[in-house]
Amino acid sequence: MKNILLTICLCVFGFASYAQDNVVKGKILDSSGLPLPGVNIIVEGTTNGTSTNFDGNYELKCAMGDALVISFMGFKTQTITVASWTVNCTLEDDTELLDELIVVGYGVQKKSNMTGSVTNIKADDLKTVTTPNIANMLQGKAAGVYVSANSGRPGAAPRIRIRGKSTLSGSVDPLWVVDGVIQAEAPDLNAQDIESTTILKDASATALYGSRAANGVVLVTTRSAQADQSKISISVKTGVSDLSLGNFSMMNAAEMTDYIKSFGNGYADLDWFTEDAQNVDTDWFDEGTKLGVVQDYGISFSGGNDKMKTYISGNVYDESGAVKGYDYTRYSGRMNVDYKIRDYLTLHPKMSFTYKDIQDKQQGVSEMFLNMPYDRPKDDNGNIINPKDETVGWIGRDRSNSIYDLQWNYSESTTLKLSPSLGFDVKIAPGLSFVSSNSFDYQHYNSMSYTDPQSSSGQNDGGSISNYHWKSMNQFSNQLLRFTKSIDEHFFTVMAAYEYNNYEWSTTKAQKNGIVSGTSILDAGAEMKNIEGSKDHYAFKSYLFNANYSYSSRYMAQFSFRRDGSSKFGEDTRFGNFYSISGGWNIHNEDFFDIKEINVLKLRASYGVLGNTPGDYTVNNKSNYHPSKELYSITNQYNGVPVISANQLGNDDLTWEKTYSTNFAVDLRIFDRFDINMEYYIKDTKDLLYYVSLPATSGFNGYWENIGAVKNKGVEFLIGADIFKAKDNNFAWHIDANVGFNTNEVQELYENKEFTSGNKIRREGEDMDTWYMRKWAGVNSEDGKPQWEVIGEDGTTSLTSNYNDATNQIVGSSSPDFFGGLSSVMSYKNFSLNMNLDFVSGIDIYNSSRELYDNDGAYASFNSMSLKSGWSRWTKPGDIATHPQALNGGNSLSNKTSSRYLENGSFLKLRNVTLNYSFAGFKEKSLLNNLSVYVSAENLLTITDFSGIDPEVGNENSEGETSQYGDYAIPRRFMFGFNFSF
Repeated sequence: MKNILLTICLCVFGFASYAQDNVVKGKILDSSGLPLPGVNIIVEGTTNGTSTNFDGNYELKCAMGDALVISFMGFKTQTITVASWTVNCTLEDDTELLDELIVVGYGVQKKSNMTGSVTNIKADDLKTVTTPNIANMLQGKAAGVYVSANSGRPGAAPRIRIRGKSTLSGSVDPLWVVDGVIQAEAPDLNAQDIESTTILKDASATALYGSRAANGVVLVTTRSAQADQSKISISVKTGVSDLSLGNFSMMNAAEMTDYIKSFGNGYADLDWFTEDAQNVDTDWFDEGTKLGVVQDYGISFSGGNDKMKTYISGNVYDESGAVKGYDYTRYSGRMNVDYKIRDYLTLHPKMSFTYKDIQDKQQGVSEMFLNMPYDRPKDDNGNIINPKDETVGWIGRDRSNSIYDLQWNYSESTTLKLSPSLGFDVKIAPGLSFVSSNSFDYQHYNSMSYTDPQSSSGQNDGGSISNYHWKSMNQFSNQLLRFTKSIDEHFFTVMAAYEYNNYEWSTTKAQKNGIVSGTSILDAGAEMKNIEGSKDHYAFKSYLFNANYSYSSRYMAQFSFRRDGSSKFGEDTRFGNFYSISGGWNIHNEDFFDIKEINVLKLRASYGVLGNTPGDYTVNNKSNYHPSKELYSITNQYNGVPVISANQLGNDDLTWEKTYSTNFAVDLRIFDRFDINMEYYIKDTKDLLYYVSLPATSGFNGYWENIGAVKNKGVEFLIGADIFKAKDNNFAWHIDANVGFNTNEVQELYENKEFTSGNKIRREGEDMDTWYMRKWAGVNSEDGKPQWEVIGEDGTTSLTSNYNDATNQIVGSSSPDFFGGLSSVMSYKNFSLNMNLDFVSGIDIYNSSRELYDNDGAYASFNSMSLKSGWSRWTKPGDIATHPQALNGGNSLSNKTSSRYLENGSFLKLRNVTLNYSFAGFKEKSLLNNLSVYVSAENLLTITDFSGIDPEVGNENSEGETSQYGDYAIPRRFMFGFNFSF
């Protein structure tokens, strides 16, 4: 870091200013305030001209009184008379086909000149979703980007998979970059602060982030102020949320009674099954849920002049969960400043913070489904029932009544994240600039869990208090030289940079038992139950180069190279080289192209190599920050004395996992109304990072090796259509639709050995998310017993009712066949109606919770799920049924893991509908500039055959599988809000 700081100081103070006589200077911006590179500025009536550099700046020799003609494709040409030696200009859009600027790696590019696979999502397209997590806002917005929620709990983060999964043991999450700063994890951001979000998908787009870019990159640009525009904006959103169980429901008392009475072997041993018990009918779901309340308030200020521009914002997001007892609150703030100290030096200090506060007395989701309707939470006098009290006659097997313990027990947690950064630009010479970005993210998490001595869970140890602290520091520095040059119709941009990223963290955890009721400090405990702590770190060092060339807005080429070093690998294998090359051809700009119906016809192609490191936690939930090292554990003890034991065998040859990415694309716009994009890609990953387990006799648990290969192939389609344009009748309707197809194949494994992970198998030639279990063969119509397939040694297939004799085999995959989304925007005068849908098809979900809820009598003292429409249960010989005969104690292990519970998880979701009205007619001198009000409904409708709560949510540790004891459904939300500025 000392070398980096020295470099920064030399660059700030080592460059001297210069000036020229009769030279006009300025900056050209688009209507949103972003700089425009490549804008032509010519002295009218002469050939004397220049073009703007990458930052939109220019210099031109001229005389006072000369007229400057400023032109750029997609914008209206402007003529400005030179009245001072500083002439800035904001260009207005010329046509509906705007050649928009898109943020990509370490800068911006014109859309028409891009050669990589990039999806740009505008800020307004993100705000339709009410969530504190930006990742949830991306659902259905980009082709090839699969976003699935794990839980509907407030603040829960979803999964994001860009063009499939390319690794078995490495990270499969995309890299997040905010304002040019690489993040250690998905960021916490206020939606009102986001200017745009760009998703980079192919090697051409992601190669500049070579390390960790194999899974795609998500770039987020936050807002900045515009010169000579001062504005205060306020946004208010509030509403309610409730849980929908979809096609899933549990039995009420009457259904449960009929179910038990139908047991083929009777129920004489169920002594609790009395008429008095059957008269109780508790709806545990209704007892544990409520209308959640969502509140989202934000305020921002932006303003400035040619010297200094400032954007300041604050936001409060508060959501009480639809499951009782959970409250999530987040406070966030941001300040972005651009300060032009000299003509050649501009500072870009930024500061953001996030503070999250979670109060958790949440009722158990599983309890709502498993508790018997014959039990009740309170007695006739309103007193909460203690299920452990033998006198109350509690029926449910687990003897759990969460509201009894939640009279006292709770947990709370806070997370503070501070993200200061200092960047600056130095203009060294015309077209040559130095850009420095330096930041660190500090995060501190603190939680406390309290178990009262009076509670059922605290009676054995006299209650307990547990504290957990976690803190991290992510340091980032990038020093970049950029050169931009325009010669006639040739436009060049070249950059070279050095980058350093260091991440470190530490944890402390302690628990004491035997406490005084009501205390909240560890010192009040009588017995130290547990104390532990850990710390670790990793670092990346990188050198990168990029060159972009375009000629006459017809031919484009790009080359990127990045050399990355990671502390996760050995000294001799630490560095990996990653690169990409791409090209594009704007055929519609050719002189020979005269098809008036086609406005844009562009071809793109790219090839490159990307890298990946082991995921942070993939082996026994332990950190993988040193996979190449020989590791020993010093945390074990023998007779109270610390001992050293072997843990991981070292591998000095371990190196980067590499993904070879190929992309072909066609971009079309026809009839000045329809935009069409088609892409085909191949992601071929080799040298897979894989943890090889070793026998106990070796003394080590295992070691890391580069073995195996995985290939993803896919096709993406995107179409945008202006169904109606608001030229004549004030009515406009625009639709965007996207769909992505991806296939995945394991091509090579260690010593060609297949292996299982949970209920999945990794086998050469198969999808890496292939289900492997006993294959369900339905119900024997003669005796009502379950049946599974048996595959003999000669390959013949037979049926058995003995679960242990059935054959494990491939039965499906949790990878979807295709997925995508559709958005519609209608507007008429001051009204607008927005709608967003997304869909997934061909995904097999293992509904593991049915092992408990749909158990054919195996757990008579658990509640059971009602049979879905179309299902039936065997009762007599000859019945063709989906479910075996219900027997007290179960029917031949019918509820054990098999493809019986593997279901089609395809769905179509109406994600959001928003009706907005914008008030017009405010006078220019009015305090209020604009005002809009809106109502919206979210997660309003899900069309699916899945019998579970929601095909989206599930086990966060096993993709495509529901949680064993029940999932937290994604709630429906009904919101009202308004925005105004003055």
